[in-house]
Amino acid sequence: MTKLSTLIEQNKQKFARHEFLTFLTDKTIPLSQRLSFLPNIAHFVMSFSDINKFILPFQNPSNDLEHAVNQHAREDANHWPWFLNDLQSTGLNKQGSLTDNLEFLWSENIKNSRLLTYQLIRLLTDKPAKIRLVVIEIMEATGNVTFDTLSQITKDSAFPLEFCGNIHFSHETGHSIGSEEELIDTIEYSNQEMNDATNAISDGFQAFECFFDELMMNMKARSS
Repeated sequence: MTKLSTLIEQNKQKFARHEFLTFLTDKTIPLSQRLSFLPNIAHFVMSFSDINKFILPFQNPSNDLEHAVNQHAREDANHWPWFLNDLQSTGLNKQGSLTDNLEFLWSENIKNSRLLTYQLIRLLTDKPAKIRLVVIEIMEATGNVTFDTLSQITKDSAFPLEFCGNIHFSHETGHSIGSEEELIDTIEYSNQEMNDATNAISDGFQAFECFFDELMMNMKARSS
């Protein structure tokens, strides 16, 4: 049977070839234009903080794995101020009415950003630590690829960036905070739990793929 870490790595490598990440590295397009996607991820970024505050951690951790989940959640809950900084730094913090902003955030054009949040909640809710750690590895794998790309394309930017810069990427280890790289391969899973973990990997990466499909679609629409 394929190890869970191997399955995650295979999906990570496929995700790394996504058209949107290729677009971000296209130096023929001004950086400001490449970063104009940032408002489209606002719902997910802010919801991701809530996932780490209210969904991912255990209220009363009772073993090492549950404490490992909570440690990771505490660290990842606090990345959103970097995002607000970058909206301001890039001039993408457009003023608008509250109703305009709500209409944008819940528009059909960025529904996949919301669906990603809800899918992650589904994958985490009432799950044991060993499954939540698999979901953490999915989030870390996609985050590592994304913020590696963003930090590379913005390293010489005149914008004082945090979310898209090295500050954020330095916190993206690609694995659960405080764990060994192959932690999920050291855990004993029942056949049903292994099936649940495998399905979570498939569903989780698919949700991130759809999210990035949507980002690319909106970038193309904006430039047409």
